[in-house]
Amino acid sequence: QARILDAAAALFITQGYERTSISGIATRARVSRAAVFWHFGTKAGLFEETVRRLLGPFLEEMRGSLSHLPPRKRIFELIELYESFVTTWREPILGFVRWALESPETWAKLQAPLFALHDVFSKDLCEAFEELLHDRAEAERLSAMLASTLDGTLLLDVLESDQSHRKLR
Repeated sequence: QARILDAAAALFITQGYERTSISGIATRARVSRAAVFWHFGTKAGLFEETVRRLLGPFLEEMRGSLSHLPPRKRIFELIELYESFVTTWREPILGFVRWALESPETWAKLQAPLFALHDVFSKDLCEAFEELLHDRAEAERLSAMLASTLDGTLLLDVLESDQSHRKLR
């Protein structure tokens, strides 16, 4: 299963969902096509599991031991975690953007896990801001603003290849 998921991730990221075949995945993973279908059922099922696997490390780290930190420190740690994830997982993120742009069907498959991850991140930010400000409405506004800024920066980083601009952002 691990070899299949590794092969699927590599091919989905570089070729996109539509241009990746089960045969190509099986060949790269050194398994039969039947083994791919046995473990994952369909190409869509394999894609969904691949996305979950790519997003897993970020989600696990967010669920980790940040809650014990004071709220101000937790906000900075969440921002650092986001930046670390974006830097470490740049190629899969480029793949996600490519998938989203290449077809509405692919984007539909990506929406649920990406938005769920984003919601967890935003909720953690909101809780930290609320502890600092004791104002739920203001905490929601600030966490939405910060998450949107980080997302915008991520999208600009994906679209802009100039390293100096990335560092400045």
